[in-house]
Amino acid sequence: MPLNEIPTSFPPEIRSLIDSALEQAWLELRKDNPIDELMARRKLLTTIVALVAIGDTDPAKLKRFALNAARAAVGMKPVVRKTAGKSALAPST
Repeated sequence: MPLNEIPTSFPPEIRSLIDSALEQAWLELRKDNPIDELMARRKLLTTIVALVAIGDTDPAKLKRFALNAARAAVGMKPVVRKTAGKSALAPST
């Protein structure tokens, strides 16, 4: 994702974090062959930016939430991971 699509109001290190999380999420989502790639990428970006704006900077969390939001936006099912008899939304890594 070009850095010019990331809001310039963030400092450079946060812009770099957003770019990295976005690229990692896109590499995984692309494997699912989303029908509307532009919508999926935009949803990834808006979700990551929203999380960063409220102070979340954990790259794994940014990726996980963005993937599930993008999958929902383009009509794909979120990935569910079973842990100790419980279900948890998670990326398929």
